[in-house]
Amino acid sequence: MRVAAKTLGCKVNLAETEALLGTLGEVELVEKDAELVFINTCAVTSTAEAKTRAEIRRARRENPDAFLVVSGCFVSKDPVTARALGADLVVPNEEKPRVAELVRAALGEARDPLTTPPPALWGSPERYLLNSRVRAFLKVQDGCNAGCAYCIIPRLRGRERSRPTGDALKEAEALLRRGVREIVLTGVRLGSYDGHPRGLAGLVEDLLALGAYVRLSSIEPEDTDERLIEALARHAPAARPHLHLSLQTGSERLLALMNRRYSLAEYKRIVRLAYEKIPDFALTTDVIAGLPTETEADFEATVAVLEELKPARVHVFTYTPRPGTRAARLPQVPVPVRKERTRRLIALATNLAEERIRPKLGGRTTLLVERVEGGWLRGHTPDYYEARVSGEAEPGETVPFVIEGAEGYTLTGRAFR
Repeated sequence: MRVAAKTLGCKVNLAETEALLGTLGEVELVEKDAELVFINTCAVTSTAEAKTRAEIRRARRENPDAFLVVSGCFVSKDPVTARALGADLVVPNEEKPRVAELVRAALGEARDPLTTPPPALWGSPERYLLNSRVRAFLKVQDGCNAGCAYCIIPRLRGRERSRPTGDALKEAEALLRRGVREIVLTGVRLGSYDGHPRGLAGLVEDLLALGAYVRLSSIEPEDTDERLIEALARHAPAARPHLHLSLQTGSERLLALMNRRYSLAEYKRIVRLAYEKIPDFALTTDVIAGLPTETEADFEATVAVLEELKPARVHVFTYTPRPGTRAARLPQVPVPVRKERTRRLIALATNLAEERIRPKLGGRTTLLVERVEGGWLRGHTPDYYEARVSGEAEPGETVPFVIEGAEGYTLTGRAFR
């Protein structure tokens, strides 16, 4: 069967799409003329929902005869709209483990027990690797209990649950046998992982013992303890020296109002500890412009924290109300003000990125080659900069290079032996 797949949203969705395709058996991944189209959707913001609706319409328009399967958070939130937009089969998050079975039933094919997903959808050792054969996402956690005032994800993803360590390691071993070098651990609330006696730090160390490079995707500040920092410090750069710690706002008042589970002092403490302990540590983060009731003083507090901690990269989002959340019922910041603050934060993020890159020029680091494209070696550095490097190497090799310049967030350089 010719299958086209599109993933919207987070790295958890990417990991799930790979796993889901792996359960369909013999398929050919195509860009067009598909017999089956699978869309894994997002609904974290109204913008994400708009992109999802547009993608469903596009898929139906470009593949009028294909069987269109739409799954994910948008479906869990609004299955009626997903079907009205042209989906032949809608699969909410809780039904994702049964996608292969549901597709076969809908197409009138016999159920094949060898390719039916396990009861809990975490992954499949024979899955297709959509991102690259060098880096792969490994989903080890799902769900969220936090209940931030502006977020609907707990309603769409359910309660927190963790994958047993042995199961995760089994899939990791299979990925490594297939040529994967870097495993990116992912989860809706990754830091709450409790499938290992020593928590996330224990899982990281077990994966390192298999010979993998290990990177963490987004993690909440309150879930980032000294044990995890020490593990990353002890094993860097194989344990990648990078953390994505969501700040959201630098205002103590707004952190409390939005039901974030950390204080500004706690956030700063863990970041400073990481800078102190982990060699060549890089911080990336998220901030939201225009949270309900945000004053100019609250906004300036966010600016001050970013200027103090100097993240390598800041992802800036404009707040949009999510119906049914507590934040949506609070007094809202006027849209023009939200947009203007977004522009100011993006400008600051650009300046901070340049400030972090400047001292690197002329220095040396390493590149995990993910692909060779147009004569360039492309991939990521240990501290999560994208890089484009001249030289000769094969995907999967780790290559030292001299940093000669930068184009936005991408380092450029020359490999040496």
